[in-house]
This record gives sequence, C-alpha cells and structure tokens, in this order.
Amino acid sequence: MSVPLIALLDLRKDFSGVHVLKGIDLAFEAGEIHGLLGENGAGKSTLIKILTGVYAPSSGQVLMDGKPVTIHRPIDAHRLGLGAVYQDSELVGSYTVAENIVLGNEPRGPWINRRRIRAEAVGIMDQIGLTLDPDRPAASLTAAEMQMVTLATLFHRKYRLIILDEPTARLSAPETRLLFQLIARFRQQGISIVYISHRLNEIKELCDRATILRDGMVSGSLQRHEIEEEIVTKLMVNRSMAELDIGNPGLAQDRVVLELDGLTTDRLSPLSLTVRAGEILGITGPLGAGMEQIERSLGGLGAYRGDIRVDGVVRPIRSPHDSRKAGIALIPEDRRKQALFPNLSLAENVSLPAMSELAKLGLIAHAAANAYANSVVQRLAIHPQAPERPMRYFSGGNQQKAVIGKWLKREARAYIFVEPTSGVDVGAIRQIYEIILGLARSGAAVIVISTSVKELLALSETIAVIHHGAISALLPRADCTRDSLLAMTISATAPSVAA
Repeated sequence: MSVPLIALLDLRKDFSGVHVLKGIDLAFEAGEIHGLLGENGAGKSTLIKILTGVYAPSSGQVLMDGKPVTIHRPIDAHRLGLGAVYQDSELVGSYTVAENIVLGNEPRGPWINRRRIRAEAVGIMDQIGLTLDPDRPAASLTAAEMQMVTLATLFHRKYRLIILDEPTARLSAPETRLLFQLIARFRQQGISIVYISHRLNEIKELCDRATILRDGMVSGSLQRHEIEEEIVTKLMVNRSMAELDIGNPGLAQDRVVLELDGLTTDRLSPLSLTVRAGEILGITGPLGAGMEQIERSLGGLGAYRGDIRVDGVVRPIRSPHDSRKAGIALIPEDRRKQALFPNLSLAENVSLPAMSELAKLGLIAHAAANAYANSVVQRLAIHPQAPERPMRYFSGGNQQKAVIGKWLKREARAYIFVEPTSGVDVGAIRQIYEIILGLARSGAAVIVISTSVKELLALSETIAVIHHGAISALLPRADCTRDSLLAMTISATAPSVAA
C-alpha cells in the first residue's frame, strides 16, 4: 500500500479549554482530489489553518511521505509545499499577472529582469493551460481569474498539496468550468487538492473521495460512488434531509411595504416591483444580468433613477445611511468585507447600527450593548455563545446570523438578502431560512436575491427572473418547479410576466 502524501494522526486543537479538533485521523493521497465537508464549526477551518501553519496543533502528528513534520508557522507550510487558495484571493493589484505568478520566487540576478519574469510566468501558464494576458494588471482580474493566478503561483512554487476553500462561491458557470479544467491539470501533475465546498454536486463531480467532519471529529469517509445527499447530510448533521426541509406556508398580507417604480440604472431597464408585508420575493437570473443593481440601489451603493417607496412614501436613497433611515436592511453576500468588522467582537458588531439607542450622553453603554448581543445570540442560536469573541473566529453560518442580528434592534421594514446561505453548511441553512421566515411573519417585506433554485423554491411566495437588466418572468412560487425555474434562469425566453 502506498504511503499517503499527508497523514494526520490523532490531531487535536484546543482554544482556551474549548476542544475544536478532537482527534482527527485523515490521509490525503498524492495526486488525488479530496473533498472536505462539514457544518460550520465542525473544524474544517481549524484543520486548514493547521495545515497552512496559521495554528499549531495542541497534540497529534502530521506525517508527510511517512515522516513526521512540524508545521507551526506559515513559512513551515510553504517550505513543505502546502498552501491554500481562499474565496477572495489576494494579489498585488499594481503588479501584472506575470509578476504575481513569480512573486517571491523571481529569477535570480543582480537586478530585476522583467523579460525573464514574463518568460518564466508564461512557461508556467502554458504548463497548466492558463490563457491570460501576462501583462494585464492584477487589479483588473475577475474573482475567477484571481483564483487561477493564485493557483499558478502555487504551482510555480512547486506546492504539493493545495487547499481550495469554497472556490466557486462567487463564480459564474463558465468560470467554474475553467476552474475545474485547471484542477484536473493539477491532478495530472501529481498535485493533491483538498476541495472544501457546500455544493455537493461539485464534490461528486470532482473528488475521488470525501471526508465529513462533525463536531471536531471525522464522522465518515466516502468514495466517489458513495457521495449522495442523504448519506452526506446524515454524516454532517446526524439528521435526515426530510428533517431539514422547509417551505414558505404563505405569509403575505395585502399591504404593500416596498415598491420599486421604474427603477433604472446603466445596467437595469425601467423595472417595477412590489413586495407586500410578510411576502418573500425571490429574485434570480444569470450572474451579471442585473440582480446586483437592485441590491446596490436599495442599499444606497449606486445611483439610480425612478422611485423607491417604503410604506407608500418616496424615499430617495443616495447612501447606505439613507437606506437605513428608510427602514431597509441589506444583508450582502460578502459579509466579511461588506457587513462585519472581523477584529471587533460579536457584541460590537451587532450593536453598531443601534449604537445611538444603546449610548448614554454620547458614550457607549457597554452593559447595554452586551445585553443586546446576548439577546441576539439567544434569539438566533449563534454558536458559541460568546459575545466578547472576535467575529473572525465564528463560522460562516454564525457570521451570517450576526449580520442579521445587527438589524433586529431597528426593526427594519424591508430586508434584502443576497445569497444568504453562500458558504453555509446544510444544518445552518435551515436555521437561516427559519430566521428569514420569522422576519416575514413579523410583517416585514423580504427580498431574497439568489442563484440557488432550491433556495428560492424553499423561501419565496413570488419569484422574479432577471435577464439583460429586465424582468423576463414574474410568477407565484406555486407555478414553479425546479426544472422550469432553472430553465428560466438559463434562457432569456420565459413565460409571460404575470399581471
């Protein structure tokens, strides 16, 4: 039997007495694509950070090619050829593609030889099949292109194991196919890929094996032919898919809360929509079709023409402050960059929008802020129950709950959710759905902008499909099936818009 590239033996990690990893035994073979699944908080992030030297294990062993290795710092992981590519790959924006690929490993010489740098980068790109202009500034790249350039950088550094963390979360379907082709070429070169995703169809398509973590332990490992939704769900959360199913029972009232009247931007044709109290309006379509323009207009992030009415009153929205003042709460997709301060505590983050109500004589009332944070923790089942903990140490699902919690004190009239369960595990998805349905029950108007057909069918009462900046379909959820809605999102031809 061959010796695995990496073997983890009884790996454990504690934080201030809290056991996060509880004896992980796991192996990654050379040249395999290995899926890693688990609920938020199951230990995936901690495991990645140990392999990349961000954290040192509390106990246990890491073997490489059968020999013990020490990984206590990122430089240790780098020297061993272990690295990770995250959703938001960071490159030097002012450098070219070629300069980023060879960064830190430039051709030796008495001075910088840009011609040699370019030639070396082009050679790497040719080896892995990456077709980008090597002279293009990195700042102009799309999210997918940034990921691919980062992968090329790790290939140039001769990394042997690369961890991909939710790599397709912000990619279009064509960009995802390009990434998959690049991963296949890495595999042919003998490089191991650890593929972390909540998208089970991707795991099944790409991975040779998949390991599922639950509560800091390995709950099971599956070969590709064994990777099925029911089996994986049971291993992840110890509950069946039937227990996790949820649906909108029909909560809409007659009263209109939010109205878009002729909303127009440079990428959005005049668009009119209404959302009633208690109604959840789902909006979907291809990436770049115009959905993001609705988010930006309602959140005060971009100029628009037309009217936005809240409870029948026209509310000009020229800034995020105007949006909040109008009673609109925006929960964006990129919560880490747009909605949270990672280094501040949970209590500080959820209290920010309500600071004026929690302050006394212009000073922050910490006791009031902590009490409010505790009420949010209890109401939204945020785990762990640690309001003083920095936000960066919470899982994706619990960070999303915290973003929602920021708005509970202000009791917004309309909530705009953008890809609300992006990067969230199957167990937390139901909890977030229940929170969204609870807001609708309270009489708020809710818009869910999502590319997940399954999500829209679970939450919406009405669904709008956007193509080329215009509504191509508007119909009740009851008139949609998974196949019909998927067809509408792919094709610009759709049933006539409902009256």
